[in-house]
Amino acid sequence: MRAPVWLTTCLVLLSGCGPTTTGGDLTDGGAADDASVDGVAPPTGARLHGQVWGPGHQFPVAGALVAAYRARPDDIPETIYCEECVELPPDVARTTSGPDGSFQLEVLPGQIYFLAVQKGQFRRVREYAAPTDVGDYSVEEQYTTLPSRKDQTAGDMIPNIALVFGDYDAIQDLLAKVGIGQDDGAYGLQWGSEAGVFDVYDNSMPGSGVEHHGEPLASLLGNPARMAGYHLILFACSYNANFDFMANATAQANVRDYVRGGGKLYVSDYAYPVVEMPWPEFIWFTDELHGGCVENRFPDGCNHGPPFEAPSRSLDGNLSAWLLAVDSSVSGTSPTATFRTKENWDTIGSVAAGFVGVDPVSGADVTQDPKVWVEGTWNYAAEDAPPEFDRSTYHPFTVSWPFGCGRVLYTTYHTVGTTTGARHPGFLTQELILWYLVMELQVCQHDVLL
Repeated sequence: MRAPVWLTTCLVLLSGCGPTTTGGDLTDGGAADDASVDGVAPPTGARLHGQVWGPGHQFPVAGALVAAYRARPDDIPETIYCEECVELPPDVARTTSGPDGSFQLEVLPGQIYFLAVQKGQFRRVREYAAPTDVGDYSVEEQYTTLPSRKDQTAGDMIPNIALVFGDYDAIQDLLAKVGIGQDDGAYGLQWGSEAGVFDVYDNSMPGSGVEHHGEPLASLLGNPARMAGYHLILFACSYNANFDFMANATAQANVRDYVRGGGKLYVSDYAYPVVEMPWPEFIWFTDELHGGCVENRFPDGCNHGPPFEAPSRSLDGNLSAWLLAVDSSVSGTSPTATFRTKENWDTIGSVAAGFVGVDPVSGADVTQDPKVWVEGTWNYAAEDAPPEFDRSTYHPFTVSWPFGCGRVLYTTYHTVGTTTGARHPGFLTQELILWYLVMELQVCQHDVLL
């Protein structure tokens, strides 16, 4: 059975991949003579140069596939699926974008292609007429900017997204900043504009003073078929008692089955029971400021405060290179980018290996350590912790792990850097990290597990 051509190449499990040499078959249809002069091969095609941009043309995208297909690639499935990395056909010229989103792709002059830029389920495909002569050419950014809305007929795809709305981490405002929904003119989402773009389920606290949005969360978590219609579910931080539903064994099973089937979870701060209850082995939550805590207890458990702003860093080379390329507030040198994260509330003492799936060939259980994307110190203010409190040791802040065909990501800080919302121009470093990791969550896997 032919593998669908929406499957991307070389994107390793939650790590992306660096630039590769251009590929594809340049042996027919007008390639230049291949004789060399003084041992240097002459140019053989039209060399396309460009830059891949994220939704709304707001940030460059690293590790994106850029490919020139002879036939239009198949549509991306509308439900979760196991996406195994496969090699593209040999007649498909392809490369990946560098840390600043730049790429070079060599194609046959004078040919008609379907030019695709893709990172996970974010994809744009456009018919493209290659220049008629050998040489260097810039590709207009209308071809290389990932879409903010889905229209697969026109060649645009974004993940099907469900946002679990909460009291505190206003992730909906961050979506609006890149055009997934509309900005209300004050750096936030214009409620109502999300219709037809992403769905909202309410998990805000009754009587909290926060206006409720979306359907009741139970209509999502109690319906596995509906969950399977979303490639990505974002669980925003909310009042901690709101997560007592995760003590329910059926809710835990539904969340695990969703990820096993190919779904992706992004979970922030007080929403930690969404990752802790179904997968207790990966993260040890603690509260050293208050003498420790007992995990998996409701309504409180290890959700705590006060918040702190922390010196932070990423030890992932690809993420660090991208941050250094796109964010002037980030310092350091690759492979370690340093920055500050705002509004850290929870604390992770350590991480440990856990069960991530079954090897389909051997039938053996597979365990894996979580990947730590961001780490930092527990930098409590002087008035919030005793002078002797350890503010120098680095601890995990943002971690992820695969499970079956899907992936889970958790962060201890509010994505938008405040308790009350994302009402500021531009992007904080931690907001850029969300976009990097949301796209990384979507990439194909070399070793699909059951």
